[in-house]
Amino acid sequence: MDDCTRRFIERSTLLFIASRDADGAMDVSPRGGQPCVVRLRGDGCLLLPDYIGNRRLDTLSNVLSNPDVALVLLNRGCEDYLRVAARAAISRHDDDIGAFPADENPPLSVLVLTPTRMEFVQSEAFRRSGFWIDPADRKPPLDALGIYASDGKWQVDGGRQPVLRDVASEDRLAETGLRDVYGTPSALVQNKAFSAAGPGFMDFIDEARFIVLARQDQHGGLSINLVGGSTLRPQHDDDSEIFVLDLDEDSRTGEAKDCALLAVEPGRCDNLRLNGVCREGDGPRRVVIQTDEVFLHCSAAFARSRIWNDTPPTAWTGLRRFVCTGRSQESPDVVSFVFSPRDRAPVGGVLPGQYVTVSLPGVGGRPASRRCYSVSGTPGARALRITVRRIDSDGMSARLHRDIDIGSEVLLGPPAGRFVLDAGSRRPVVLVSAGVGVTPLLPMLEQLSAESDGRPVWFVHAARSGGHHLFRQEVQRAAQANPAIRLLTAYSQPGPCDDCDHRGRLDASVLAAHLPVDGCDFYLCGPAGFMTSVRQGLVDLGAAPECIRTEAFEARDGGTFAGLITGAAEPCGVTFARSDRTATWTPESGSLLDLALANGVDVQYSCRNGECQSCTQRIVSGKAAYPAGEEPLLARGQVLLCQAIPRGDVVLDC
Repeated sequence: MDDCTRRFIERSTLLFIASRDADGAMDVSPRGGQPCVVRLRGDGCLLLPDYIGNRRLDTLSNVLSNPDVALVLLNRGCEDYLRVAARAAISRHDDDIGAFPADENPPLSVLVLTPTRMEFVQSEAFRRSGFWIDPADRKPPLDALGIYASDGKWQVDGGRQPVLRDVASEDRLAETGLRDVYGTPSALVQNKAFSAAGPGFMDFIDEARFIVLARQDQHGGLSINLVGGSTLRPQHDDDSEIFVLDLDEDSRTGEAKDCALLAVEPGRCDNLRLNGVCREGDGPRRVVIQTDEVFLHCSAAFARSRIWNDTPPTAWTGLRRFVCTGRSQESPDVVSFVFSPRDRAPVGGVLPGQYVTVSLPGVGGRPASRRCYSVSGTPGARALRITVRRIDSDGMSARLHRDIDIGSEVLLGPPAGRFVLDAGSRRPVVLVSAGVGVTPLLPMLEQLSAESDGRPVWFVHAARSGGHHLFRQEVQRAAQANPAIRLLTAYSQPGPCDDCDHRGRLDASVLAAHLPVDGCDFYLCGPAGFMTSVRQGLVDLGAAPECIRTEAFEARDGGTFAGLITGAAEPCGVTFARSDRTATWTPESGSLLDLALANGVDVQYSCRNGECQSCTQRIVSGKAAYPAGEEPLLARGQVLLCQAIPRGDVVLDC
């Protein structure tokens, strides 16, 4: 494997995998993941994790019967793709599972893929289908439950029954113990495939201009190709069982062969899967497909891939288990903690200025506590550091100071936040902090110290006194590494032996006396009042408002999920209609997903971080709010349980 191939694989967050059983029946499925969808093992094998989902297990049951698979790996915005033929084996070995960040939903198994052939393919499919959309043109998920409800009557009226999984596939899963590991699919999943596409399916097919087609090639092998710009067309106006598809290449393969395809509407994470038989059409590039089973596939793979998001990859999703490997007292009330992951995966990229969410288990019957803390350093590829000021006697900061020591475990969310250093700007940089607000600026300073273009950098820190001056030696070392970095210190209550540049409170006029205000990029972090005063003062002195970035540091604990709620939140009733259960929600209940699971409601979920959208449900009545962030992109009448709380009494269709 050359370096180009390796880099392509390491940047891929979405792939399609085709498999077939011993009888030749095929399936093609999408897989998505962050920061990449597969990991490269030291021996050259690709490791593809399999998380709990709809529990159909099509790919796994096929691999148990026939290990030959074919894959297509994509890179965001790239017109080429990597096609891979491989032999697959299912592993539940700790070393293979440990290659992936173990969050709240760790892989249940891993496909170990031994490549037998790799090739880059130049494709017009992306351009012809408009696959690489502008992120602003993303589309909300389909109301899949609504489609199945309306199409169900059409299927019944036509005398059609659901296509159930074959007994041999289920026997293979049971014999290996995989069915016990994954559990039984819900009744909806077991009955969601039909031999014909109903009206709701056809509406989606009309818009699906990107097709992944798997079939047997002329040598009897398994081939996988991308088709762009050509939609599936019913052979007759009212025929939802036979479709015609025009390919980008010669389709002549002789006799009819088993096939499987995935139909995608660019910008929408939902997709449609169709398994059946294809034969030559009335032209050299045309195939006719007879449907054996067709069903809508959940959006989790595409959502995880972020293939249409204008955001960098995340290092992991959900909460990941870390162990404390270092602790240091920075000042009388400030402690730094170094954490390393329990799994074998690297920490991944952390942008200078980002934060992580720290979660500690609940005590005394209370739910888990969570609080966001800036990453103050990355001591190595498998470590990150946070710095915490104790602000109370029983909140999150007190628990960290009191309970977390070398060997203690915590759960960390992935690095996040938009208060990051603009790597593309070449303007002079001014980093301004007060107290423990210095923490997000330290990684910025570290990156700037490695520059060699002579760009002026000022690092300005305000503290009560020399005894409360955090990371002084670390900052001095960074300045010594780059002569373009200048340090400025202000002490509001200096001691008699303290040496500083300004004695008194730091404000915009002090900054203007030491550096040019106009033409600089400012990064400010500290208490809210400090931020407001300095920012306004800089604007009054001529600084461009758009060049001033702020990150407010407030002396309060976020606490539980409910601690993120703004405004009053009263207890209310939540009815889970299909489960025939009712519960009372309070702020201590957490999210609607937490409430559902606590009351024995069987709902699908995966990342718990809002990424995969697998816990999306329909709201029958009532409203929900999203205290942890912006309202997600959803179909009308849907709610993302893991991120939502009720606003008054609510009825959910689950």
